[in-house]
Amino acid sequence: MTAFESYFLNKEFVWKPGLERIKKAVASLDFSFPPSVIVAGTNGKGSTSSFIASILKAHGVRTGLFTSPHLLEFNERFRIDLEPVDTGLLDRAFLNLLPVIEENSLTYFEAAFLLSLYLFKDCDFVVYEVGLGGRLDATNSIEHNLAVITHIDYDHKDYLGETIEEIATEKLHVVKNRIPVVISQNRKVVFDIATEFTDEIYAFGSDFNVFSVRVTSEGTKGIYSDKEITFPFNLSVYGKHQAINAATGIFTAKKVLKELLCLKVDISKIKGAVSSVTIPGRFEILRRKPFFIVDVAHNIDAVGRFVETLGMLGISVDIVYSGLKDKDFNAIFKLFKSYTDEAGTELFLVPIKNPRGFSYKELKEKYGKEATVLESLKGEVLKKDVAVVGSFYLISDVLNGNFK
Repeated sequence: MTAFESYFLNKEFVWKPGLERIKKAVASLDFSFPPSVIVAGTNGKGSTSSFIASILKAHGVRTGLFTSPHLLEFNERFRIDLEPVDTGLLDRAFLNLLPVIEENSLTYFEAAFLLSLYLFKDCDFVVYEVGLGGRLDATNSIEHNLAVITHIDYDHKDYLGETIEEIATEKLHVVKNRIPVVISQNRKVVFDIATEFTDEIYAFGSDFNVFSVRVTSEGTKGIYSDKEITFPFNLSVYGKHQAINAATGIFTAKKVLKELLCLKVDISKIKGAVSSVTIPGRFEILRRKPFFIVDVAHNIDAVGRFVETLGMLGISVDIVYSGLKDKDFNAIFKLFKSYTDEAGTELFLVPIKNPRGFSYKELKEKYGKEATVLESLKGEVLKKDVAVVGSFYLISDVLNGNFK
């Protein structure tokens, strides 16, 4: 366990709106920050951020990558050239910053972001993934050179709003001081609202695109195209949505290399970089005979893309699902129920060890007539063709082997 985790172990783990605390903490730092891109959106943030960072690394750019949450180790949140920062360095950095963290009563995420600033201060470029929303997220407390908006859909309605317009507006607030923004595949209203924030918009479908997407047992293939170049690419990850994330990452990385870092773009390096990206917990195939897949899809849009990918691969699996109460659990349950009924497979529900999760009793009362409710995740269920899908808490338990 890192010193950071030990410090926050028994402290309140909540999201507190407002940038006052983190801005004051940032202002007290005595070093400057490298140029950076901020990546916001509902789904695809982590994948797109990884594609950008991988391409920059392949071009010799020392690249910091800040993402959240982590699946197995806290160190995953802080990567330099795609490698997690080692615990010794993390602990030294944290202890150096502890007086600032305490003085400003920073939350877990605010302190993690502050830690990333310290860890990445000697990088050439940094990719910051937004934690929640955009307007009031800690990553939005500093100035960035470029913004990326991945696919926007319904999630965190309590914080971000009930409509796509409200959610998009919250997220587009990362486009400060009219910096350029790259927008991935989205509803038209997202592009319309973006014009209120900047005059420099680069849009999927017009400025860059992806064609001829195929999902195979080896990964995903597609053809990237923009106004300058067209080339085929192969990905190790699965899904049409990942081809779109890769295209968004390629276009963004090209802009960073050419316009911010004044470096020559090498297509062969881009192709190698995107093919090497692996993203734990995103349609991750842990076993093939029989299939054992895990995915952190936990909102209706992400679950829809997960089911679409199963269809493109021609895979029929049992589903083990669990999510938090503040997600659209009922809609996701119906989608999975429709899939398993059509595929002739089983649907299992399992409680999560989290105050925001449903208990076994609650799941049994509400869904027990339509699905098999397990008291805990059991190894027997995982012996057939199966996918475990849902909350990061659930997938983390699976990857850590926390089941009977």
